[in-house]
This record gives sequence, C-alpha cells and structure tokens, in this order.
Amino acid sequence: MRKIFLILIILTISCSEPIDIEATIDARAQRIAEINISKLNTPTPQPIPTAQPTATPQPTPTIIPFQEDEIRKIAVNEAIDIARKGDIYLAEELIPQIVPVLVPEPTPQPTATPQPTATPQSFEFDATNDLAYEIYRNHKNKVVMIEVGNSTGTGWIIEDDWVITNEHVVGSNQFVIVFIPDPSSESGFTSIQGQVFGVDKKRDLAAVRVIHGMEPFKTRIVDVNEIGKEIFTIGYSAGNPGVPSSHSGIISYVKTVSTTLKFEKGESYYKGDTLGKNVSVIVFDAAADPGDSGGPIIDSEGNVVGIVYGFLESTSGKRVTGQQTGTSFASISDVWETLKSGEDTTFK
Repeated sequence: MRKIFLILIILTISCSEPIDIEATIDARAQRIAEINISKLNTPTPQPIPTAQPTATPQPTPTIIPFQEDEIRKIAVNEAIDIARKGDIYLAEELIPQIVPVLVPEPTPQPTATPQPTATPQSFEFDATNDLAYEIYRNHKNKVVMIEVGNSTGTGWIIEDDWVITNEHVVGSNQFVIVFIPDPSSESGFTSIQGQVFGVDKKRDLAAVRVIHGMEPFKTRIVDVNEIGKEIFTIGYSAGNPGVPSSHSGIISYVKTVSTTLKFEKGESYYKGDTLGKNVSVIVFDAAADPGDSGGPIIDSEGNVVGIVYGFLESTSGKRVTGQQTGTSFASISDVWETLKSGEDTTFK
C-alpha cells in the first residue's frame, strides 16, 4: 500500500510544476525543529509521588540549553544533505533524531581552598634556663643540707672545712649533722657531724666547722647598681640529702637595716659604705621555702653574693608575696673571721 502511495506522490510531483527541494526541506525542518523544541521545553507530567522524608537540599543542576537558531541550523543542514541524496521522507524521519538532547550539567562544586602547610618551628632553648642549669650543675655539690633534730636547713661551703648557714637553722645546738653531696656514694651523699662555732642573730649567720674536702664558692659584694640582675638559689626545701632544688630570679633591691629580725625601710646600700652596726640586705624574687634558709644567692658568674634567710614582710607584718630576703656578703665579710673564732657577733 505504501509503495502505491509513494508512486502516486511521485507521479503527482512529476506531473506538476518543478519543486524547490531546499525551500521545502527548510520549511519542514523549521516545523520539526519547533515541534522538538516545544517537546524539550515542556516536561511530561509525572504522577505525584508518595510523600517521603525531606532530603537534605542539594544544589540544583544548572541546565545550559542550546539556542533555537543552532537547533534549526543543525536540522536544516542535515535534512538538505539527505534530500540531495534523493530521500525527502527519510530526512523528515531523521530530523528529530539529530536535534541535540539537552543533558543537565551538574552545578560546579566549590573547590576547597588549599591551606598552607604549617612551617615546622625550631625549638629555641631559653638562655636563662640554660644558665640556671649550668649554675646548678657546676655548684650543687658545694651546697649542703643541715639537720638539727627534726628540722632541716641549708648551708654552703664558704672556705676549706667551713660551712656557713643561718643562726635560726642551728639554734642553740653545738653540733649538727651535715649532709654533703657525694656522687661517688651509692646514696648520693655523705653525712658528717659538724660543730657550731660563732653565731650572729642580727645578721642571721652561723659558722660550722666540718672536714669535707669540697671546693668552696667564690664570693663578691653587690649594691643597688645591680638591681635587675639575675640570681639563682640552691637549697634543700624538699629535704632530700644530696639532691637540692634550684630557683632563679633577679635582685629587687639592696638596702641596709639595723637587723634581719624584723622588717625596716632602711637605706640603699652602695659598695664601700661603712655598715657599722647595720646589715646589708638583698631583696630578690627567686622562690624560697622553709628548708632553703642558709642557702647561697648566686650571680650569673657563679659567685655567692648573699645568704637566704627569710621572706619580706610589710611594715604591718604581712608577707610580701614573691619577695625574699638574704644577708648580703658585704655583711658576712664584716664578721666572718670573728665567727670562726667562736664568738657571738650579734652586737658588733
């Protein structure tokens, strides 16, 4: 039947006036393109789905449509090419297939901003901590623990066979036990009996004779011109023989007072000042606890500049937080030789 229909059409065409094939194809391509564009732009109605739990909203894909002119151009060119080969009807059937299919393009997702790689930080050793370690390592064996009954304190080697400590550490005792660090010993220390010679309550000093064979400290005098300089203390606040503790700070003030037994405003102390009956006192902020009494106050060169004796009190008798006191070596040197002879220098 179709063959008969095609023959009739061909006879009709051949008997009529000549046909403009390109114009005919162009018109049909235009119509078919418009039909396809209409179909592409009009979505087929879909059944309403059963309500489901609301999903997390996702970015809506962006659809980039072809321009209608481009669609027409593609359809017409392909139709004309096929028509020239002698099959107008085949061209009509193929036009819908060559219209580009619109494919949604997903919305581009934001790219994570690259984060800079952390630069490795080199460890810088604190120079102050390094110095504190060196002071402790080089001088801890010159610092001894003194035991009197159930109490302990600290002392340090001031010269061969002599240890200096506080008067309030030895009290009225004639003999004390001295624990000397000894790295060669299994216990780490050696205990020796020491004999108390002279004492001084005003300066809070006591001379103890003990045969130890250890190297003594070097000493020097400081004054107000060295306020702010670093100092270090070594003492037995933990009560462990052979293993003293260490603290560091600065010189807060240097002054003269009439006695260490109570707080006084006093006057600034300068090297060369005549002390008379006064006492040169160092105020410092390195930590000090019970048991550290009698320990050395050491400068950054390893010299002892004073001896710890207590904490600072206000004029009302309250402790000043973070401030300790020590008798300056200026006052120690004033009476040391007399103390070794066994005299009480409290009133000198």
